[in-house]
Amino acid sequence: MSRFGEDGEDIIGKWSEDKLDLLAKYLEAYSIIMNKQKEKWLTKYYYIDAFAGSLRPRAKDDEKRYIKGSPLRALQIEPKFDGYWFIDISSQRIERIERLKDDFSDCNIEVYHGNCNEVLCDQLIPKFNSSSTRAFVFLDPYGLSIDWETITKLANTRKCDIFVNFSVMGITRILPKDREPKPEHIELLNRVMGNTDWITEVYKQPPTVQLSLFPEQSEQTSSLKREIIKAEWLADLYTKQLRTIFQYVSQPVLMKNSTNSVLYALCLASHNKTAVKITNDIFKLYEKLKLQE
Repeated sequence: MSRFGEDGEDIIGKWSEDKLDLLAKYLEAYSIIMNKQKEKWLTKYYYIDAFAGSLRPRAKDDEKRYIKGSPLRALQIEPKFDGYWFIDISSQRIERIERLKDDFSDCNIEVYHGNCNEVLCDQLIPKFNSSSTRAFVFLDPYGLSIDWETITKLANTRKCDIFVNFSVMGITRILPKDREPKPEHIELLNRVMGNTDWITEVYKQPPTVQLSLFPEQSEQTSSLKREIIKAEWLADLYTKQLRTIFQYVSQPVLMKNSTNSVLYALCLASHNKTAVKITNDIFKLYEKLKLQE
């Protein structure tokens, strides 16, 4: 969960900085490629930030150091996108994002206040009614707040690349270790991941019973327990789900905190093979550099 500085901006760890760096690297490649396509068939391409969040978060290791958030990184990419659509549910964040219109008067910025699932499905996706438009969608949700239905609708446009930060931590937190998940949690997982068939795979079979000479004294020696869930398995499970609706999905890169615990899995889903190849190359270089640290 984010902490906030005196000015209300997020305080973020190194993994969040890495995520933003990876985003910027891909956006640089994406915008160059899309701009070249405007010489052929493309008319416009857009940047959509569904959880626009902080503009200038502070670094956890040095709260005097500000970091450029995703909206700023996108706005500073050259060549420019034809439009920037920022969404956030927080009024305070929206106020900050609105000020970007003055700072970047040469950019076409639209700001949407509300639940990203509703804004994307009801207002933005319908705008893609031309075969000559494309969009890059950054999904960096606050926990488990992006619906699978929304991702499916983005996929069905066949015009969107999505860069999604999947909350591995959010999934494991609501799966109890000693009992089955609550019905409301299963409903949440189904809404976020598209199905919950996999849940039975992570729980052991019914408990064993220690027999006594007297049946009434027989007792259970163990209770239902969740198997250890590896972050890599969950990340792979989610990317497999994405492959059911997108033609190409990158290998996920695991974003870890200072204690080496996996928080999120970052990946790109697209209907374009080249997009995923570029992403995989960026991720491989990142992982190689992390091993050298």
